[in-house]
Amino acid sequence: MFWQKKFKNISDYGDDWQILEGRLTDRPIFTRCRTGLIDAIGHPKYPFQIGVAVPLFNPTSDGLPTNAEAQELHKIEDELVKVLEERHEAIHTITITYNSMREFVFYASEWKPEYFEQKVKRIQVDSSLSKGHQLQFMMQPDKEWKTFREHSVVA
Repeated sequence: MFWQKKFKNISDYGDDWQILEGRLTDRPIFTRCRTGLIDAIGHPKYPFQIGVAVPLFNPTSDGLPTNAEAQELHKIEDELVKVLEERHEAIHTITITYNSMREFVFYASEWKPEYFEQKVKRIQVDSSLSKGHQLQFMMQPDKEWKTFREHSVVA
């Protein structure tokens, strides 16, 4: 008999985060990783990755947001977490800032791209939240949590 990893309910994992800083193609990259989810990698109830990318308006010469824009991006992130994590439908795992872009990565329990995209579009339409930022949505299968592995402390 093969050993199978036992997973807890996603809400039972920690909410600890760590900021990682590095360079990729000679540009700075910052990743805020939810380290409390390391033991949840590959959770069978969350096999679909959602990515919401937000191009920066006025990036610095290194491709990073200004302080003012960073505050706007925090508000967008808070709202994404609120609407996508509703009823544990998805879980926020990483935020990546690189090359004039910020990407928020979630893992979802069901393959419902239109449903999740509509939730993201509602944030886009609310100008008090998006401040004119364009939210680019994508969803793909990723049952091994490859994106999380590549950009987290387990990389």
